[in-house]
Amino acid sequence: MTRNLIAGAAAVLLLAAAPAAHAQTPLASGTTTLKLDRAVARTLSANGVRVAPIKPARGNVSFPVTGGSLDGARGTIEHSGGLRFSAGGKSLSARSFTIKLARRSTLTARVGSTRVTLLTVDAKRAKITRAGLATRISGVRVALSAAAAKALNRTFGVHLFRAGLELGSVSVRVEPETVSLASGSTSLTLDPGAGAALQSLGIAAAPIGSDALAFPITGGSVNAKTYAGTIEHSGGIALTKGATRVELTSFTIGIDDTPELTALVGGQRVPILSVDLSALKASVKGRTITLDGAALKLTAAAAGALNQAFGTTAFTEGLLLGTATVKATAE
Repeated sequence: MTRNLIAGAAAVLLLAAAPAAHAQTPLASGTTTLKLDRAVARTLSANGVRVAPIKPARGNVSFPVTGGSLDGARGTIEHSGGLRFSAGGKSLSARSFTIKLARRSTLTARVGSTRVTLLTVDAKRAKITRAGLATRISGVRVALSAAAAKALNRTFGVHLFRAGLELGSVSVRVEPETVSLASGSTSLTLDPGAGAALQSLGIAAAPIGSDALAFPITGGSVNAKTYAGTIEHSGGIALTKGATRVELTSFTIGIDDTPELTALVGGQRVPILSVDLSALKASVKGRTITLDGAALKLTAAAAGALNQAFGTTAFTEGLLLGTATVKATAE
């Protein structure tokens, strides 16, 4: 049990080595784990110091990430649970670990009613890897702060603890709440009925800037679990009949309680399609999110505008235009 000494507190400091990002990334969950230095563990055991996790610790040396946000190596990471130190009939509890990542990174915890600094971190040899949408970081060394060493010595009447005492190394796996999208494309499969209707009306539909109905993803962000958010695109579709040409460009898919696709039409952004997600199939492979089977249907406003532009009544609200497949790569 002595191998658990300050485990949760030390472990979360690992995130000081997080990779650079472009904006604050909210954290949804994760765990932090400490591998205690064997010599430190033997010394504590020989001196009767016992450390036990406070629920809801995960296992003996891992603790849940409950929130916070990161912008590269800056931000905060919050945890539940804690640790209880005991020896000689006395005890000291540290709870609610919070790490502040700044020029000088620190980890604090609540001891009684006071938040105190417990640990310092050395992230010079940190190793950062990706695991799907999650981030794994390992190889960070952690050490006691002067304040923590003094408090522990005073509580237990010992001289074991000193400022800078290296406890071991920590690792973490952090799941983001949202992910920013860097690239990818959304492809459209035109419904046969819609294609036949356009052909019968003499209306040609052609992509803008490419040879296929596939539109590059240029940005946006989505929830890592529900995929709610926005997906931004370049390119577009041109509908032409004789001298009449209607361009629909810069698509943005908004996924919320009423999903829709908006586009720039004549310099104005308007909702042109409702997005039916009832048959959606979602998957994640590496850093790529795939959303397949989104049905695209004309809005009343879009149907009216197209009827007016092309002198017809063939376009109606709810007309199935086709299905979309999104393949977006997270930053």
